[in-house]
Amino acid sequence: MLNPLRGIPAEFRPAQHLFIFGNGEMAQLGLGVDMLDEIRRPKLHTWFEEAIEEGRLGGAGAGIEKACTGGMHTLVIDEMGRIWSWGVNDNASLGRLTANVPIPDAPGEFFQTEVLETQPMLVQSLVDEGFRAVTVAAGDSISVALDVDGQLRCWGSFRSSDGLLGFDGRLGSAQQQFTPAPIEDFRKEKFISLACGTDHVLALTTDGRVWVWGNGQQAQLGRKIIERRKTNALRPEKLALKKVVAVGSGSYHSFAIDVKGRVFAWGLNSMKQTGVAAEDGGSEDIITAPTEVRALHPDQLNGEKVIQISGGEHHTLFLVSDGRVYACGRSDGFELGIGPVESLQDVNGDHVMSSEDQSHMRAYVAVPTLVAFPPVPTPEEMNPDVPEGPPAIPPINPVSSVHAGTHHNLAVSRAGYVYSWGTGNQSQLGLGNEEEAERPTRLRYKDGDKWFIRSAGAGGQHCIFLATPK
Repeated sequence: MLNPLRGIPAEFRPAQHLFIFGNGEMAQLGLGVDMLDEIRRPKLHTWFEEAIEEGRLGGAGAGIEKACTGGMHTLVIDEMGRIWSWGVNDNASLGRLTANVPIPDAPGEFFQTEVLETQPMLVQSLVDEGFRAVTVAAGDSISVALDVDGQLRCWGSFRSSDGLLGFDGRLGSAQQQFTPAPIEDFRKEKFISLACGTDHVLALTTDGRVWVWGNGQQAQLGRKIIERRKTNALRPEKLALKKVVAVGSGSYHSFAIDVKGRVFAWGLNSMKQTGVAAEDGGSEDIITAPTEVRALHPDQLNGEKVIQISGGEHHTLFLVSDGRVYACGRSDGFELGIGPVESLQDVNGDHVMSSEDQSHMRAYVAVPTLVAFPPVPTPEEMNPDVPEGPPAIPPINPVSSVHAGTHHNLAVSRAGYVYSWGTGNQSQLGLGNEEEAERPTRLRYKDGDKWFIRSAGAGGQHCIFLATPK
């Protein structure tokens, strides 16, 4: 999602600020070498706060345009279209070197890797080539950026189940790409959006076609990959789908939405995270080719359409045009936000398993299910609970974006509040000492009522959101 305030002169609109929370021991929070602890509730990022005050992000009053989280790294686009990165760089996810980097004013001396990973720094090579970024996406160790002309730059590396897979699969190429690089197959393509799973990428072209590449061991690329030739999956291929308007991804599963509002899913389905019906192949642990999720057809949504999809390791969130949120997949850690699942379904989702069978099975919900949110806060009731009974249609508190982490989630409401739920034992829920939230719960933090939340990101162990002063 682009900055909704972009195009308005900086002096006439508030800058977007960055808030962070979660685990920071691997530099995910970008606060420097002395700030690696967990942050239990959302906290204004002091480095970017100072950068905004000093006009370093695009002049006086300029802030952040876009931000995203990877597994353990973060990417931010400022109002000049420059990308800042921080976090773990073991597999080149930051787009810049963090080892053996000389200090310009001290001949023979080098920056400490910890310093270069724990604080925001520019991806300078993109600045040097005049790449004006408009959006970014990130997986565990892969990062992708899209510029104003629809061109892509990629960096990092992909992993498979047995270790490092590589970057582009070409003979003689390095397995890790430390600086952003174009992809040769895309010389004639222009793109409009991106999505990343743990180790795969989807890129949508201006003419509605979807390219996919990365690790394909769980069919997340929408095609069969021969194990002995799994590096072939690093070469992008185009799906047969046409007239696609949006793409989304979970860790190992993928989605596309076409112009008619039809949702297609493929990839890992071990916890029914694709939402594909049993009669369409949804009883299988892997969906090998794009298959329609018929439960989310506009005919089943009162004519509304799914407009955004975000998945975690074994669950998925679907945002509908009227602000409703549906969820499916794993639910034993409250990933779906629908409260405790009283009865566990069998593989076909058609009967309750015996207690003996349940003892070694996990709970899941196979059919996309409507998630209930608390009402919009009011001066009289700033922290209302989720109402009893079935969720309302249309929703009482419409959502503007959803963001799935590994086992936790964030949702931003149209009213400018952020909610979290699921499981997070490293403070990634942003709810203080709470490690579980059965249902969407509004985040409370210092001076929180003074901020309007615009967008968010859920990483593996950390989360972010962008907000403007009210």
